[in-house]
Amino acid sequence: MDDIDRKIIEKLQENSRASYKEIARDVKISDVAVHKRIKKLQKEVIRRFTVAVDQRSLGKGTTAILMVKCDVGAAPVIAERLSAMPDITEVYSTLGEYDIVAKIRTKDMETLKDIVEKQLRMIKGLHEIRTSIAFGSYKEEQSLVM
Repeated sequence: MDDIDRKIIEKLQENSRASYKEIARDVKISDVAVHKRIKKLQKEVIRRFTVAVDQRSLGKGTTAILMVKCDVGAAPVIAERLSAMPDITEVYSTLGEYDIVAKIRTKDMETLKDIVEKQLRMIKGLHEIRTSIAFGSYKEEQSLVM
């Protein structure tokens, strides 16, 4: 991946609906070259094109980070279960004190409480959950790191 590819990715992250012609004008190559590069990047780097959504406007005003300890060998299965839950938006396996860290977005604190108590605590092999409520966000994006 060269500097032109990085610039193309930056432009797509700013506006994934930008035309090849718009991107070509900004990165100073032909639209045909942009098209070819994007096709190549889709095979090698770009996982998918998506839309950034304002979660609060969709009624998901509460965000929490879940730190999960699992019984020995249970983490992969639990991570898959968490990944399948619609309110959980990110799941990471981690080294250190906790086996899994997950981000959850819910309507409100009551909904979060219900999910933690009635769904998560019932998962076999889940040993402990620590919940930290986010009361503000400084950055939420998946952008190209240069």
